[in-house]
Amino acid sequence: MQFLIFNKSLISGEVPADWKLANVTPIFKKGKKSSVSNYRPVSLTVNLCKVFESILRDNMIEHLQRRSLIKSCQHAFVRNRSCLTNLLVFMDEVTNYIDRGHLIDVIYSDFQKAFDKLPHERLLMKLAAHGIAVNVLNWIENWLSNRKKTCSA
Repeated sequence: MQFLIFNKSLISGEVPADWKLANVTPIFKKGKKSSVSNYRPVSLTVNLCKVFESILRDNMIEHLQRRSLIKSCQHAFVRNRSCLTNLLVFMDEVTNYIDRGHLIDVIYSDFQKAFDKLPHERLLMKLAAHGIAVNVLNWIENWLSNRKKTCSA
């Protein structure tokens, strides 16, 4: 049954409206519970959509890897790589420089909201340039538009 739903959604490029609705729930991190900054918003969405997103992501990453379009320095969204592996590679490079007597300066940037600010048109153009199928692009474009959020406390 899920296959039929996924197939129809992908072929039509239409994402069911309830898949675009997120129930945002605040999750306590640490510190004073009275401070709003100590909560992290988590978007709860339809599980069936999460499964479909996962299938699409895995297939797109496989497509990009087969065509050598993902750089070796990419760690996010790559199997067997993570923020931790990225930090380990970075630490190894820094340690090697220091061992050879070089000085090192490090500048940290916070890209926490980077995806929120990414122009969707640019993202879709990049995906198209990398050979992502038109029906997948149409589905992603639809998925990114007219999203709604509700809040629960």
